[in-house]
Parts: sequence; C-alpha cells; structure tokens
Amino acid sequence: MGFWPIVLNVLRNSDVILLLVDARMPEITRNSEIVEKANKMKDKRLIFVFNKSDLVGRKDINKLKKDYPNSFFISATKKIGVGKLKTTLENMAENWNRESLRVGLVGYPNIGKSTLINLLAPGAKAKVSSMSGTTKKIQWVRVGKLRIMDSPGIIPFGDKKVQVGMTASKDPHKIKNPEKVALRIIDFLMKKDVKLLKKYYKATGKDEYEIFENIGKSMGYLVKGGEVDENRIAIKVIDDWQKGRIKLK
Repeated sequence: MGFWPIVLNVLRNSDVILLLVDARMPEITRNSEIVEKANKMKDKRLIFVFNKSDLVGRKDINKLKKDYPNSFFISATKKIGVGKLKTTLENMAENWNRESLRVGLVGYPNIGKSTLINLLAPGAKAKVSSMSGTTKKIQWVRVGKLRIMDSPGIIPFGDKKVQVGMTASKDPHKIKNPEKVALRIIDFLMKKDVKLLKKYYKATGKDEYEIFENIGKSMGYLVKGGEVDENRIAIKVIDDWQKGRIKLK
C-alpha cells in the first residue's frame, strides 16, 4: 500500500489523529499535507504529539507550545508525558459519549509510534525496533474505550534523501551517501549550538567539513595513511542522532 492510501485510511477511520513529530526538528517531521487533509475532514480532531522532547531544551519546548497550542510533549522511551495524553483521550471518549474512540497514529518511521502504543495499551505490545519500518501493516489495538490504529511508518513522496536519513527513516548502513547526511546533521547542530559538537565529539572547526574530519581524528577513525574513515564517521554521527544520544540542551 502506498503513502497516500495509508494516510487516507488512517484519517477516514479515526476520530482523533495523533501526528507524531520529532521535537528536535519539527519542521522536517511535521507533514503539512497530512495536516491540511486532516483539517479538511469533518468531525476529526488532529493532535500534535512531540516525541523525544527530553532531547531539547526548555526554550525550544516553550516556543513549540506557543506555535502548537493544545499539543503534547512526550518521551516515549522514558515514559514522560504519556499518562497525560492517555487521560485526555479517555476523557474525550467520555465527553463525546463514544462506546469506543478511534485513535489513529501517523508519522515517520522510527519516530516512536509503536512504543507509544505499548504505553497507551500495556499488554497489547505492538512490535518495537530501533530500526525503521517495523510496522508492516495497519493494525488495531484496543484498551478500555480507546481503539488505537497503528500504521506503517510513512514517508511523503518527494522527500529528500538527506531528510530521510535525519528522520531515522532509513538504516544509516543503507544510506547511499551517509557523508552527506552526516554533514547536514553537523550543520544543523552548529546552528543550534556549536558547543554540542565539542561536548559529544571533542571536535571543533570553522565549518561542517572541518568538524567532520576532526570528529574522525578525535575518535581515532583512521584508515591506512592517516586519512579519516569518512564512512565510519558518517555512520557514527547518523546513528548517534537517530538514537537520541545527542541532546539539544
């Protein structure tokens, strides 16, 4: 099943749509087309859920709260904020006088959908993996008055390969040009706070290319002749980013 058939299936069959967004890079992981389609449908409630909120600072969280009122900020891996979200959904089921409230989850692969489902519905156990693409088909999970629909991780058509790597939508070992993705991550971190690169990699430099090389030198990622192992550096940076080892605070 392609991208839009999956999205439309989730939107049409849900009373509430939870759009999971990576709090570190909301503009990249917030799909405007999904938002537009959901808002055009009658009797649907779209809720933004910012996952990995533990990896960003208070200043960024406050800005997101201002830009996205009535949204939720969670860390699925650390079980932060999920109880509040579940209580809100249960209250909606009561207030709407529904025998069951249908909740759809959409978002990029590996953004935390299955982990969130397991927290909302303990015992149901949607499959979880640190690698993208774990959910292969649409499935329903029921808990109390909530019926939660999980969908395969979806990537919009036209997305750039670099963004796919940054959003953990692809295994770093399978990215064709990991160096390009790693340089984009380094550039992103430089704009956020260049001290982060010194903190995590003990590397500095005047631009992303110099920092990239210095990461290799500081970590001893060298090949014969003393040159840096660019592929190994790139995989390390991408993997650290995808798995949340780098905190933006």
